[in-house]
Amino acid sequence: MNTHGFRVFDADGHVLESDDELVEHYEGDYKQSRRQKTWAIFPSLDGWARGVVIVREDGGRKYMHTDAKVWGEILDMLGLEGTVVYPTAALGFGLMTDVSFAVATATAYNNWLEERYCKLDARIHAAGLLPIQDPQAAAKEIERCAKHRTNFPVGLLTSRMAMSRSYGDAFFDPIYEAAEKFDLPLALHGAPSRGLGFDHFNEFVKVHALEHAVPQFIHITDMIFSGVFDRFPKLRVAFLEAGASWVPWMMDRLDYEYESIFGTGVRARLRKKPSQYFTEGENMWFSLELEERRGLKYTVDAIGSERLFYASDYPHEPKEGEMKHELEEFLEDETFSHEARQNIVYNNAMKFYRLKSLVKSGA
Repeated sequence: MNTHGFRVFDADGHVLESDDELVEHYEGDYKQSRRQKTWAIFPSLDGWARGVVIVREDGGRKYMHTDAKVWGEILDMLGLEGTVVYPTAALGFGLMTDVSFAVATATAYNNWLEERYCKLDARIHAAGLLPIQDPQAAAKEIERCAKHRTNFPVGLLTSRMAMSRSYGDAFFDPIYEAAEKFDLPLALHGAPSRGLGFDHFNEFVKVHALEHAVPQFIHITDMIFSGVFDRFPKLRVAFLEAGASWVPWMMDRLDYEYESIFGTGVRARLRKKPSQYFTEGENMWFSLELEERRGLKYTVDAIGSERLFYASDYPHEPKEGEMKHELEEFLEDETFSHEARQNIVYNNAMKFYRLKSLVKSGA
């Protein structure tokens, strides 16, 4: 229980990968420990040396790595009941072009995460890396996460990929079919920025302002207009780390195009207006930034407080000294009802991730 009387769960934290550890967890043909260490396992996200940028901006960080012990200390410091950890380097996983190695790497990453985090602290849950390059293989990994792995309540969709597709493409239907079948939600998480129209930026702050949000605009537009949520009405997808204040704008924008002269085909194809996918059923969920107070009230008005998550994003952007203060400030903010705040910081994550053990404990 948080000091303000709220139960709090972190819907989106991160791990910092170790290639030397990861390589020990490959299976099959890639089960070997020899490699040229000059070359990292995961592709560069976009050419920006993010680790250097972070240390340059916040050189006094206590932790320069993560493990189960570090994450346990963060959970204790913030008064959190648990977290779901997402990748860092592996957010560039979709840029892998060697399909067989990508499939093997997804399995190895999940093996590593399970052994090094989930099995060492029951409060730590993991986003399973899915080999989107091979949807049938991704479907098998969804089944493994749902039925056999420890604390893997969600599968990751990386925001950028080497192939010329986005997530409305029927190519990905085997992933959605498996996600529905095994009641495992999916989460789309940004990071790579190449090819999004701002490769010319020469300051990382400009890149970071847009790199998470723009891909989500692309994927949401494609998924809704291509009928993904009609084909898979029980599919749950979270859109993470782009804030949520843009959601009402996106709802209006897609409705406008749906009703326009250009929307004739879409109107014939979809079962309801685009905005209704945001508000009806359990298809779409969003993480928010604690600082977006001005626009967040409009999002709550538009879709309610039942589809929004608190996310620590540790150990990426937040400075360790600021995380607790920002969370406490939000919990004290009576702009939102007590019920809305409790939904955002705890109840919604429990429902989305189907964390039944925590729900049974009184959530």
